[in-house]
Amino acid sequence: MDGNELKRRYAAGETNFSGANLSGVNLYGADLIGISLPTADLHGATLVFAYLNRAILRKANLIGTKLCGANLNQATLTYANLHNADLHGATLQNADLRGTDLTLAYLLDANLIGADLRGANLSGANLTGACLRGVNLREEARIYVATMRGAKLRRADLRGANLTGVDLAKVDLSGANLSEATLREVNLSGADLSEANLSGAFLTEANLSEANLRYANMTNVKLERAKLLEADMTGVNLRGSLLADAKLNKAHLSKANMSACRLVRADLSRANLSEANLSDSDLIEAYLARTNLTNANLSKANFTRAELSSAYLTGANMSGTTMPDGIIQGY
Repeated sequence: MDGNELKRRYAAGETNFSGANLSGVNLYGADLIGISLPTADLHGATLVFAYLNRAILRKANLIGTKLCGANLNQATLTYANLHNADLHGATLQNADLRGTDLTLAYLLDANLIGADLRGANLSGANLTGACLRGVNLREEARIYVATMRGAKLRRADLRGANLTGVDLAKVDLSGANLSEATLREVNLSGADLSEANLSGAFLTEANLSEANLRYANMTNVKLERAKLLEADMTGVNLRGSLLADAKLNKAHLSKANMSACRLVRADLSRANLSEANLSDSDLIEAYLARTNLTNANLSKANFTRAELSSAYLTGANMSGTTMPDGIIQGY
């Protein structure tokens, strides 16, 4: 079937084209709202600027298909194959992409607001500048496990997204907006989050070991029991964040803003906190063996029962600091 026949039959009221062979067809700018194309073969087809709102493309073959600027809002693409498809600037608001193969797909500046991506494979996909606000990527009972290894999410908008349990190891999220996102138990080891906005995000029990968080905005973040071993957090803003029981061994926190943080029982052994701001922070029972606190601002910080005996405190501001034995400095 060629593009003209499909459009003619659709215009006549036919909407069900299940299993149709449309490989390489040209449907540039076609109005196909609500069309049903489950298991159809559309590989290599041109659907640039096509209207596919609410289209049914379940298990369709869309390998290498050109969908630049296409409208796929509320479309059903469950288990479709979009490997290497070009979706530059496409809009997929509230689309159902569960189990979809999006490996190496080009999603630059795509709109995926509210899309369901549970179980989708986004390995190697380019999502630079894409809008993923409110997207659902959460893992559920190991049934829907989204794969994003090697994905490019630079400057992507993931505000309020649910990424619970997702594997984002070594993913490029530099400059991304993850404010208010749910990232519980997420694997972000080795990920690039430099200059990212994570304000208000939930990162409880997340793995951020060796991640690049340089100059990231992490104000009011929940990081209980998170792993941040050897993470580069130079200049990070953690003001007001919760880091109870967090592992920050050998983390680089030079010039970090950690004022008003809760670091109860946190492990900061061998971490570099030179010139960091820890004023008004709660470090009760924290472990700071050989921690570098040179020239740090520790004014009004609480170190009650903390291990501080081998820390480097040269030039530190300790005005009003509560020491491990309960004595307040300067009083």
